[in-house]
Amino acid sequence: MAQSRFKSSFIGDRLALAKFNPNLVCHSWQELETYTNNCQACGLHKSRSQVVAGRHNGNREADLLIIGEAPGRVEDERGLAFVGDSGKLLDIMLDSVGLESWYLTNVVRCRPLGNRTLFETPRNGLSRNPTKAECQSCWGFLQSEIALVKPLAILVLGKVAARTLLGTAAKFEKLMRTKHQYFEYPVWVAYHPASTDRA
Repeated sequence: MAQSRFKSSFIGDRLALAKFNPNLVCHSWQELETYTNNCQACGLHKSRSQVVAGRHNGNREADLLIIGEAPGRVEDERGLAFVGDSGKLLDIMLDSVGLESWYLTNVVRCRPLGNRTLFETPRNGLSRNPTKAECQSCWGFLQSEIALVKPLAILVLGKVAARTLLGTAAKFEKLMRTKHQYFEYPVWVAYHPASTDRA
């Protein structure tokens, strides 16, 4: 496969060995919106208020693609990724490092009932992450989104997002200490803002 080079002040000069070329479900932003809004591939559609779309800071084609796990209550109500308390914290972090362009999305587009948010205590102390089957149901949408955003790098937040994108069941702590590559995209793994100590 042909090699490609790209340069970014964020990631430096990097040689990519494999080009991302998925069998896309959606070839345009319009198709992505239409298909996700009508999706009933898993049971999450039954309890959603609406499908949660990605959020960006000015341009959907962004240098950094940030992938979380699943929408929370506020995202379900507003229809945009990372607009609740976790998103506010993430916005502060992104502003502090001065990134010019970023795009935020989730592995799944509908809220799993009981999904924890930053300042909410989960019912019975349990948090509801998306299941592997739910993540697989949205996989084609995530692949399409990667192709449409055209990022220079990807940051995955949380265990579910990391394991889904990287296709591994490795321990999360090990994933955070390891360099990753997803086709031509360098990938970093970090804690999800919702995992911040709420004490």
